[in-house]
This record gives sequence, C-alpha cells and structure tokens, in this order.
Amino acid sequence: MKMNAGMIIGLLGGAIGIIVAIVAVVATKSIAGIIIVVLVVGIMGTTFWKVLFRPMMISNRLAKVGVGATARVMEVKDTGVTVNNSPQIKLLLEVTPPNGLTYLVETKQLISRLQTSMYQVGSTLPVLIDPNDKDYISLDYDGRGGQMNAGSGGSFDSDSVPVGPWAGMRKQEAEKKLFDIDARNKEIFAYGTSCRAIVTKYTWLGIYVNGQNPAVEIEVQVLPVDRPAFAANTIGVVMEQSVPKFQVGEEIYVKYDPNNTSKVTIEHS
Repeated sequence: MKMNAGMIIGLLGGAIGIIVAIVAVVATKSIAGIIIVVLVVGIMGTTFWKVLFRPMMISNRLAKVGVGATARVMEVKDTGVTVNNSPQIKLLLEVTPPNGLTYLVETKQLISRLQTSMYQVGSTLPVLIDPNDKDYISLDYDGRGGQMNAGSGGSFDSDSVPVGPWAGMRKQEAEKKLFDIDARNKEIFAYGTSCRAIVTKYTWLGIYVNGQNPAVEIEVQVLPVDRPAFAANTIGVVMEQSVPKFQVGEEIYVKYDPNNTSKVTIEHS
C-alpha cells in the first residue's frame, strides 16, 4: 500500500510528539523517565518497521525487479493492526508464477478500508514475486508486473500481456479478442434475459482498457426466476470504481441467452 498524505501527516505528527516527549523527559533528568521513553520509542520503532516501512521497502524493490504473477486468496485474517484507518490483513495466497508450479505463501498487507471486499477467499490478485526468494511477495496495485521473466531471466515484451490467463499474448491480439467478446456481449445484452447472479470467481486478465479499467473473467452462479440456477462465466471490462462490486460473494445482474445458457454477459459494470 502506498503512503498517502494522511499517513505522512500522521507519522510526522507522531514523530514530533515523540521528540517533544524525549526533550521534556531529558530536561527533567529523570533516569526512570528516560528508560521508559527509550523503551516506548523502541517498541514503536519496531512496530512501524515491521508493519509499514519494511513492507514498503520490499514493495518498492519488487516494483523494479519483481516477477509478475497471479495469486488466489485462500484465507484472510484481520491482524488487529490499523495505521491511519488502513487495516492490516494476513493473507494465505496460492501463487501461480508465469513459469512454474503453484505454491502457498503467507503475507501481511496494509489495505485501504474502502477495498476490503477485494480481498475475499477465492479472489484472484496480481502480485510481484522476488526472483531470488519466492516467499517475498507484494500486491501489484499498479499492474507493474511482468518486468522480469523468471524462466528466461530476460524482460517481457512490452507489447505482451504480463500476467494472468492471457500472459504472453500480444496486447494487440488481446485487444482484438476483447473487441470480439464485447461484440458478442452486446448481442446477448440486446436480447438476453436479465436476472441476479452471485460472483464465485474473479480473475484479472492482465490488461487494462481506457485507463485503469481491468479486463476480467468472472464466474457466476446465475439465479433465474423461471429455471434452476446454473454456473456460467463471462469476460468483459469493469470500470475501475466498480471492481469491489464484482468480488467473490457479491450479487450482480447479468443477462443470459434463454436458448443457450453458456452465453452470459454482465448487465452493469
């Protein structure tokens, strides 16, 4: 998570408060007071190092040398730690590197309290992996993955999709594929039947459209009113601000072909 203005102000305020307390205690020449202040500063410094500064240093390093990959959320726990209203969560992730077998890794991350719905069991997240130690990992908030390829030791072609199910596909080819899918989705939207659906899996395809709007594959349990529920999947582009609405467990609206239930599209994004 990036350090925002509120976090910076909070840290500066805390630092000023600690400095003032140290000066005040030193002025009293109280040995006990000085020991207490040293202990408090030590505990606070250790906490901030583990919770904030060390993860930020790892994230910044992986932004330069990290291998882009995807990770499925297997378990989410609240650590009880909050920094400037941003909660820290503990994630158990099943990581799928571009080249290699999947593996499990635990990580603690500070996240925005406005994005908690994105971190649900079953969600797929873009991540960056340390090429020298796969247990070092950070969430790829900015889609910076793909700067290195662990299999070849070289760089991904800047014109290819770096991570996700479409990894390695030329971006021009991916955009054409999305264009064709969008045309089919519009046909379904024109004559399809509208109904509720529950998201069962959300997967980023590794590409953004018109800014930071992700192309995604969404698996859903469709809930028609006149026939049994059925599973389906659809591919489309979701508006950036709507991403939390399409996470696992969320209820959305879709349209489906009543004569071919494999044809489903998102009704609103």
